[in-house]
Amino acid sequence: MIRIGICDDEREELERVEYCIRRYKQVRSKYEISMTTFSSPMELLHHVEKLGGFDIYLLDIYMAGMLGTDTAREIRLVDNKGEIIFLTTSRDHALDAFEVEAVQYLIKPYTENRLFSALDKVIERMNVERRHMITLKSSEGTVRLFTRDVVYTESGRNNYQIIHTVQGERIEVRMTASVLFDL
Repeated sequence: MIRIGICDDEREELERVEYCIRRYKQVRSKYEISMTTFSSPMELLHHVEKLGGFDIYLLDIYMAGMLGTDTAREIRLVDNKGEIIFLTTSRDHALDAFEVEAVQYLIKPYTENRLFSALDKVIERMNVERRHMITLKSSEGTVRLFTRDVVYTESGRNNYQIIHTVQGERIEVRMTASVLFDL
């Protein structure tokens, strides 16, 4: 399942992106895609904080209350794995987009083909990376982790393993070291 979060404060644009994603799902029927829309950056950030992030974020830049690039910076504090595509009327924030590791910066009005191409690029990259991702049940909930992010593990008490990541996280999982290494 590919989860897409869409944020734009203009209703017409939000509906246009929704329509494009529905068309993308029809044309690329091999992908299982869900989408959630947000009409404000704060609504999106609240969702990400409480319920978790998305695989792909489609963000407008100019929104009431907060720029899309600032929204992306806030997302990165909680979710450094989601792919970001900016959909905007301005070229002025393209450099800021690179700071938050956006994969695409599309200028409105973009064509359906340009959006499809950006989504294809992101999904292909995700499929390659997912081959190197493990999902673990930790003491704090379910965690998706790229194997490249693991710095080292240490054994704790009662078959607990502590995984240390490059982001400085300590993830505690209940399993033997041999099971963890098999993953």
